[in-house]
This record gives sequence, structure tokens and C-alpha cells, in this order.
Amino acid sequence: MKKIMDCIRECPLLLMIIVSALIFTGVAYVKVWLGEYDLNVTMEHPMLVSVLLDEKTATPTDAPNDENHSEDGNTEDSSSEDENTQDKNPSEKDTTEEASTEENSTENTETQSTETETEESTLGGGSAQVNAKIERPTQYKKVKKRASRNSCYGDVKKVALTTDYPYVKKKHDYFEDALFIGDSRVEGLALYSGIDNADFAYKEGLTVQGLMDEKIAHIDDAILTLPELLSSKQYKKIYIMLGVNELGYDTDYFVAEYMKKIEEIMDAQPDAIVFMMGCMYVSSKYSASDDIINNDNIDDKNNGIAAYANGIDLFYFDVNTALAGDDGGLKEEYTWDDIHLQAQYYELWENYLLEHGLNDNMWE
Repeated sequence: MKKIMDCIRECPLLLMIIVSALIFTGVAYVKVWLGEYDLNVTMEHPMLVSVLLDEKTATPTDAPNDENHSEDGNTEDSSSEDENTQDKNPSEKDTTEEASTEENSTENTETQSTETETEESTLGGGSAQVNAKIERPTQYKKVKKRASRNSCYGDVKKVALTTDYPYVKKKHDYFEDALFIGDSRVEGLALYSGIDNADFAYKEGLTVQGLMDEKIAHIDDAILTLPELLSSKQYKKIYIMLGVNELGYDTDYFVAEYMKKIEEIMDAQPDAIVFMMGCMYVSSKYSASDDIINNDNIDDKNNGIAAYANGIDLFYFDVNTALAGDDGGLKEEYTWDDIHLQAQYYELWENYLLEHGLNDNMWE
């Protein structure tokens, strides 16, 4: 013992090594006690297997590149496979290989066919599409919370997007079997756009409450109520925009009344597809100055009606994407009163609708 102590005194480095070993050992035991280390070692431990049995231990990253690797992860004896191969009759072996080749060929053909059908179903245009009757619920874009400034609408945290569909660009004759319904904004579309081959039902100040009672349908020299018009003629496309005159209504009430009228229209025109055009924004300047007639209120009510679109016989169109400026409101150069479009800009609305045409098989 004395010799050991003398050795330690003469060699400080040895003392440091011993002290370090004791410290690391102590730390290790503390971590074992805390459960951070696991000292349970069995004969199946990879380290022992590799040392005692002199075999390579498979790790999760090992790839089964051996042809004899079985599905359950075990490696079969190559000599036994060779014996089985030799026992097999050559003709049987050839037959098996041919059958396997045919099966692989069939599988590849079926896979290619499925991929082709999937690719076709995602392309726009073409009568062979599989997109005719697929339900397409409305999607929303999340936005930074905009607090309500009036009890008639709620906080805005999202904005409804146009119904997702592979739209195709159409020509002027697309509107020949269309009906447009709405307030003074739709009146401007009737008077100043190039849509002169569709029917229009509009009135300044129109609301959802008066939609079915007011004489709004301008047909030849007569002015009819909407029910009278719908019972006298069949349409394939019905476009409707309301909401700016109902911004003082509670949103839930407005949406309920709006959808009740939509249901009546669809009952009267079962073969038509209805397009709910979201209420057009007002200018950002006007929106900031009014607690009721503002774009947050418009978004809240648009979000409500858009939730009912299904992409089959009821679509939602966010026309504001064609009319809003960088500040999010109706572009100021497009409007003469912060609410209505100037005459020359109604073609932007018309172009938006032509760019969002449906394939003919939607009416089959």
C-alpha cells in the first residue's frame, strides 16, 4: 500500500486519472439511479452477440440486399436453397418463371391504367373527365384576426375561396342559358358589361327578404317576380349576388334567409347549377370609416353562404379576387362611389365569370 501511495505522489498524472475514473463512475451510478442509463444486458445484446458469436448483427439501417432474405427478417441457409433449386424439375421452373413474368406484366399494366385514369381526372377540359359529380366543399384561407366593430357580425379569422374546380375559359355564348339575380351591382353588370345574351333579375336596394316578392325580372317589355320567371323558363346557370344592402343584418340571420331563397330557386330549377357570387367589397377607405358597411362584415357574411357550396349544383365565386386592390378593398380607380363599379370596369367581372366556366358534363 505504501508503494502505491509513493507511486501516486511521484506521478500526479496517475492521481488525476484515478480521480477522473472515480468521478465518471460516480456520475454513471447517479444516472443509473435516475433511470437515464439501463444496465440490463442479456445474451441477445448486439455487442455480446457480435463478440461471443463472431457474427454480424443487423441494424435498422441494414438493407436486405441478399436474395435469400426472407420477409420476416431471417436469413435462410443458401445451401438449402441450392438443394431446393436442384430438386426442382427444369420444366416446372420455366413454367413458374413464365407465370411470374405474366403476373408482373399484368400488375404493371393495371398500375399504368390506374395512373392514367388518375391523371386524366385532374386535367381540365375533355368529356372523359371524372370531375363531373365530385363533391367539393368550400376551402378557406386563414387570415390574421380582424375584430368585429359591430354586433351584427363576428370576428374574421378566415376568408372563403372560390369553389375548387378545374375551370375552363368560355366564350360569350356561355351565358345564353344563364340568369343573373341581384341588387344595383348586378344592374350595372346588365347595363355596362358585354353580357347581352342572358336574362337579368335585379332591383336597386334589393334584399333577400324581398327577393321572391319584388318585380325584378326584366324580360322583354315585362317585369316579373322571380317565381314567375323561374316557372316560365328553364336555365342551366343561375348567378346571384346579394348582401351589400343586408350588412346591418345579423350574419346568422342573413345566411339562413339567403340559403332559404337559394333552396327555393334550386327547387324551381332542378337542372340548373347555381353560382353564389360573394358580395363585392367596398373600397378600403370607406371600409375603415364605417362600422357596418365594411369588408370585415362582408367577409363574415360571404364565409357563411360559402359554407353551403358543394361543387356539384351549388358553387361559390369570390369575385373580389378580380376587383380588389393591394390594400384588400375594392380598387379605388374601379369605383365612382366606393361601392359600385364604374361602367368600363364591369368587363373585369364578366371576364372572371368566363374564366370560371364549367365543363359540359356537369349538366349530364
